[in-house]
Amino acid sequence: MKINYFTILCFAWALLGLLTRILILILGKKWNRWEENKAYSEKKPIWLYFTAILAVFLVGYTWYMVFATNVRQSWLIALLLTTILIKAFLQIFKYQKFKKYLKKVLNDPKLFRRINIVVTLFSLLLILLGLFYAEGKGS
Repeated sequence: MKINYFTILCFAWALLGLLTRILILILGKKWNRWEENKAYSEKKPIWLYFTAILAVFLVGYTWYMVFATNVRQSWLIALLLTTILIKAFLQIFKYQKFKKYLKKVLNDPKLFRRINIVVTLFSLLLILLGLFYAEGKGS
C-alpha cells in the first residue's frame, strides 16, 4: 500500500464526513440546536472566514499536487474538493440565505436524513478512491 497526498486527503475527508454523521446520530436534536444557534449564529461567525481561507489554500495546493505529481486520476479528487469552495463562498457572501437553508434542512427530517445518507455514501466513495490511490493504481 502506497500512501500519498491524495490517499490522505480522501481518508481525512471521509473520516470527517463519517464522524459528523455519527455525532448527528448520537446527539440528535442537540446537534440541530448547536448547529443553528452556536455554529451558525445570527451574526456571521468569524470562523467562517478562516475556514474559507483554509479551503482556498487546500484546493489550490491539491491542484498544484495534481500537476506536480505523477498520480493518475488525481484530478478527480481535486475536482471533488473544488466543490467545497461553493459552500465556503455561500457561507461568506450569502450567509443569510445559507442560514435560511440550514434552518429548512434542520427542520425537515426527510431532507435532513437524505443529506446525511448522501454524505455517508460520499464518504464511502472517498474511502474507495483513497484505496485506489493507495494501491498505486492511480500512479
